[in-house]
Amino acid sequence: MDKLNRVNFFQQNQIQPMNLSGEISINSDDTKVKNFKDVVSDMMMELNEVTNKPEQLTQDFMQGKADIHDVMTAIAQSEITIQAATTVTSKILQTYEKIMQIQI
Repeated sequence: MDKLNRVNFFQQNQIQPMNLSGEISINSDDTKVKNFKDVVSDMMMELNEVTNKPEQLTQDFMQGKADIHDVMTAIAQSEITIQAATTVTSKILQTYEKIMQIQI
């Protein structure tokens, strides 16, 4: 594809090239998508919050401030979140390994 055809393709599909910060503009109105580092950082912060919630609710339950159902729900949510994070991490590592095997 020659240069003119590539430019037309990008304009028609509203695709902007990646800038040096790693963010990608997907629209012409400068809407930005977070870079990979920020996405992973946000996910880890959320994981930390979800995994600490059962501990706090257990303490509240021991003091009579929380219901056992809330504690059990928080524990189940924490387990599911950890399983999802483990799966995502595994898939990211598998993808990285596949990319590293590509010969240029």
